[in-house]
Amino acid sequence: MAKAEGPSWKGNSVYISFNKNADLGAGKNSQEWSAPEILLNKPAHIIWYPSLQPLNSAEDIAEKNTCLKLDKEARLFYKDQYNNSSSYISTGKIKFEK
Repeated sequence: MAKAEGPSWKGNSVYISFNKNADLGAGKNSQEWSAPEILLNKPAHIIWYPSLQPLNSAEDIAEKNTCLKLDKEARLFYKDQYNNSSSYISTGKIKFEK
């Protein structure tokens, strides 16, 4: 999730939060998110459209992983607006562990 800090969704940070419930529609499961943890902070930049994507490995392809179904590792992509430039980039991998 991007943190909006101004008009037009302007912000320079990306956070992640987890919900361990498989069925978000049951009971209050949709409200049981962990506290947000910061993934990225780029002062003076505007960060748009953060997205976790599979690594496109042979395993990811075989398992048909997508942004909605990830394995233990993923890449963070986002649009970075800075100094009259705006491009989609990825700065590294994220590894998930229980």
